[in-house]
Amino acid sequence: KEIDKNKYNILDIGSGYGESTIKLAKIDKQKVVISCDKYIDGLNSLYNQVKFDSLENIYIYQGNVYQMLDEHCKKDFISEVWILFPDPWPKKRHFKRRLIDNFFFMKINKFLKSGATIHIASDSKSYISQILRVINQIRNDFKWLNQNKLEWDYDPLILPETKYYKKALKNGLNPFYAKLKKL
Repeated sequence: KEIDKNKYNILDIGSGYGESTIKLAKIDKQKVVISCDKYIDGLNSLYNQVKFDSLENIYIYQGNVYQMLDEHCKKDFISEVWILFPDPWPKKRHFKRRLIDNFFFMKINKFLKSGATIHIASDSKSYISQILRVINQIRNDFKWLNQNKLEWDYDPLILPETKYYKKALKNGLNPFYAKLKKL
């Protein structure tokens, strides 16, 4: 089934076990949530929860987000993007595998509607540093909405309590949250 470009489409990248996808879908059932993840175990868990809750506004894509964008999205298609606790690839030699970089923003920009928001959260210090550098480099295309350091904390009242959020708290880490808006 094809997704209507005119709907409010939310892309949940690296949705894991689907906690964020489910929460977003339940908040407003008129919005479409597209869950994208490579790993089948998490998507199976999400699928079972979607069936259990009888949610009809969730689409599940198993695979790479770049492939999904190229094959299934149109220009000005996405209203909101969620990237919660992407794989930090902690070894320096693997940093090139990290999702959030200049290429990601150049790629996704054409698929975003004007004023679209991007939500990013991480608990990896080196990845947070990289995210902050990238935010600075893309400032002509995206406005950083929560620039005040007091607004960087991951607020579980607003944001989904994912498995990785709970793991960060258990390990004594304070997750960083950034919210960006396409100009």
